[in-house]
Amino acid sequence: MTTSLQHNPIQERPKLRDVCHYGEGKQEDEFVGIRYADGKLDVYFPYGYSRPDENEKEYRKDILNLISVLASYSKESKFANQSHELNKDKVQIPIHAYLHVFNYFLNHGYYVENEPLYKRAKSGKINWARTIKQVRPQIAGETPHESVVYLDFITKKSNNNENEIITQIHKYCVYESYEKIGCLFGFFQPEKPQIPFNARMFAAILKGKISRSFNEKHLLLFRNMLDIVCYLGLLNDTRKASFGTTDFEYVWEGLIDDVFGIDENQKKTYYSHCSWHIGETLNDAERNETKRTALRPDTIMIPDKSRIFILDAKYYQYGEDAATSKVDRNPRRLPGTGSIIKQIAYAEFIETMRKKDSEIPQGEIFNAFILPYAAEFDETKYPMENFGYATCDWKNDDSDGDANKRYNKIYGILLDVRSIMQRHPKSSDKDIAELASLITEKECSSLSPIRGQRFRNP
Repeated sequence: MTTSLQHNPIQERPKLRDVCHYGEGKQEDEFVGIRYADGKLDVYFPYGYSRPDENEKEYRKDILNLISVLASYSKESKFANQSHELNKDKVQIPIHAYLHVFNYFLNHGYYVENEPLYKRAKSGKINWARTIKQVRPQIAGETPHESVVYLDFITKKSNNNENEIITQIHKYCVYESYEKIGCLFGFFQPEKPQIPFNARMFAAILKGKISRSFNEKHLLLFRNMLDIVCYLGLLNDTRKASFGTTDFEYVWEGLIDDVFGIDENQKKTYYSHCSWHIGETLNDAERNETKRTALRPDTIMIPDKSRIFILDAKYYQYGEDAATSKVDRNPRRLPGTGSIIKQIAYAEFIETMRKKDSEIPQGEIFNAFILPYAAEFDETKYPMENFGYATCDWKNDDSDGDANKRYNKIYGILLDVRSIMQRHPKSSDKDIAELASLITEKECSSLSPIRGQRFRNP
């Protein structure tokens, strides 16, 4: 099912380092992902994702990794129930379909149908082996001169037009993929398709092929081609495309939770609810209706049975600037008072609940914010830095013992973005223990408190 590839060099396309933006090309809408407009491709990485060495392979690896991470936390992912959806645009480019179709072309050439199709008919080129197996013959004549007669046959079906159209649709999808993401694969241009785009016809033919095909490799190709056709059929302007999100903070939360947190079912134990109690005649069902949405900590980390860590992932621009390699430790770019108070409320709820539930670890409770920054990439661990802690003034009064509660200090932890995105969703007891140590070992250090200032709405 392949044809020979003849790659024809075209005019020089932009190098990957020129289309990748690591902070220096930040969009006003804080978009992270891939944007294509009027023949130009731009790739925007999140704050704290450091630029690699001048190596095209590393840039390509970064782009594919970004696609993988964004896809993992898309609106179809397990985080969809948070009411904050990624890919908010009405029509998002099916990036994996583009990648698959172009990769298939590079590995196998254009799809060409050469498997014969058969049908049951009274005339045509007969396949006797299939006819004998699939058609019941009729007995003609009387003994001793009986003979076997076939009234129907299995004949080879001529479907040259449809087969040629499938090849042309593949050529169309390959060229479309090249136009959008071709620079990921080098400077080679496939031939332009001869067939004009017709979404309804293309989709009908592909659906027919999918219903009749049993070859997994071809099924996957047809489905990805269908995704591209349906996507193009919805667009008003095919010169523009995007894959990404303007809400990367939810991706950041998901990464932290996957790497350091307990699973979602366990975490529900740590959700606190509030309710209205109106009058004295309400029954239990009516009271349940007054319950407000639970306060949900981003991540609960339990390294052992003696400690609980409440982690809040904050995608705030504090730390080393990846674009300039300058340290920008502006306190105004840190979580504000509302976020600090919320962390303490989480801890106080857990402290109260574990008096009733012995399954909840009974040891110390710690609080921490996890912020992104650019550090030296490490394939074996997550580079992290403890830069200070925040407190609430009224929680430092020794008269009621508040000053001795560990969770009243909310530590600030910087975590390298490239490392966690390159390694996601890898999690290990070693990584969890390292983060726990980074927080607890600073208890007796000379860190200065960081008073909460608002950088952006929490």
